[in-house]
Amino acid sequence: MDIYDTYKDEVKNITGRYFKMYKNKVYSYEDLEQTVWYILLVGIEKFDGRGVKKDFILFFIKYKLISILKYNRKPPYCTDNPFTPLATDFISIDDKNTSCFRKVHGEYE
Repeated sequence: MDIYDTYKDEVKNITGRYFKMYKNKVYSYEDLEQTVWYILLVGIEKFDGRGVKKDFILFFIKYKLISILKYNRKPPYCTDNPFTPLATDFISIDDKNTSCFRKVHGEYE
């Protein structure tokens, strides 16, 4: 079985669940689904062989997606060409040099 056939039902369920909760923050259902597929592929690459692969992938997707949608973070390991499913009204506060990051997280120096 290939990756698409193995995970397509889980991806549809996860995308639908989080789209219902955060539909006011994302551009579209399709963008969110594409982000879930991206996170899934990153999770497959990060899996180190310990435990059950499918369980690891689903937990990885859940926590990374919450980080993106709830805390306005960038997708994992997406540094060269960053993308986000979030609407432009929501600012990513990942960058330590921005005033938004300092306002939310405070100064750490």
